Amino acid sequence: MSVSRTDRGTGRDMRKTQRIGVRVVPVLLAGYLALGGTAGLGHGTAAGLQHASIVLDWYPNSDHGGLYTAIRQGFFRKAGIDMTARVPSDTSAQIRLVAAGAADFGISYETDLLAARAHRIPVRSVMCIMQHPLDTVMTLRTSGITRPRRLAGHSVGMAGSPSDEPIVSAMMTHDGSSIGRAHMVNVGYNLLPALLSKKVDAIVGVYWTWEAIQARQRGYAVNVMRVERWGVPNYCELVLVVSERTIRTRPGFVRATVQALQKGYRLAEARPEIAVRSLSVADRTYSKGRNKALVLESIRLLRSVVGSARTIGYQSPPQWRHYAGWLARNKLIDGRVDARAAFTNQFLGQIR
Repeated sequence: MSVSRTDRGTGRDMRKTQRIGVRVVPVLLAGYLALGGTAGLGHGTAAGLQHASIVLDWYPNSDHGGLYTAIRQGFFRKAGIDMTARVPSDTSAQIRLVAAGAADFGISYETDLLAARAHRIPVRSVMCIMQHPLDTVMTLRTSGITRPRRLAGHSVGMAGSPSDEPIVSAMMTHDGSSIGRAHMVNVGYNLLPALLSKKVDAIVGVYWTWEAIQARQRGYAVNVMRVERWGVPNYCELVLVVSERTIRTRPGFVRATVQALQKGYRLAEARPEIAVRSLSVADRTYSKGRNKALVLESIRLLRSVVGSARTIGYQSPPQWRHYAGWLARNKLIDGRVDARAAFTNQFLGQIR
């Protein structure tokens, strides 16, 4: 399915379906082995700068505002790095490319990183870009469904991700009901259209920082139920992934990259209009009209997600442990994984 440049809602739904560990890891593992397990990048220099790349999880959007701000504001260059943001042709390929040495860094998901680690793929998170989930269960305001237990007797649209039912189950159980009282409906990638057309009464797997705004732009008032507030453990929606080899052999390079990215997200948080201008260089549709308003409001909402930790990018050991346990109990990752070894805070600067 193609992704419209003017409406990314469907594309996000597709991304959410692709990313969950139990589906992605076989692809990651096969791709990693096919690329040889470890492959060094060539790091030529120009004007004293190290060439480097970050592979995105999806097309440029509000989640990447801090990255593009760091690039446009020269934070990487001041650190001696010529950074390029790359959109992968395969949006589940970030961890595979990083592990195999075909990219320096990747923006991916805590879920996928833990799943990869369970399969002994040598990657680690060095920064939590989004401190909280962006996933939500969303309903139309007119439905009166304002909390998970009120999903009982109603239909819940999902894209078919393995995590959809465990998320709804956790939320409904937390609120004194059970998923057996709801009717789960696979609507494919058309989550937002399914809700707005009342094909279903609720949807799971959309972002409260994106699709909720799109719905309001179209004249629909919505309720959002953030998953971490209703029984799902908190987790980092997006993390910065690097290979164990790069951490071991080029720690100064990793530190410089992480701290430049921290500065980018700090500025994007403080000055969203700068982040929008930076993103508009990558995608001109963000420079005007409804799309500009969409990405601007989204970046403003992300302030509470990016800047809620003791320092931008901080990763909480208890949070990683609890989320890994939840994934394992729900059979969303294979095998046992040492969550504490999956990440490190050693490269973060004290940037708030």
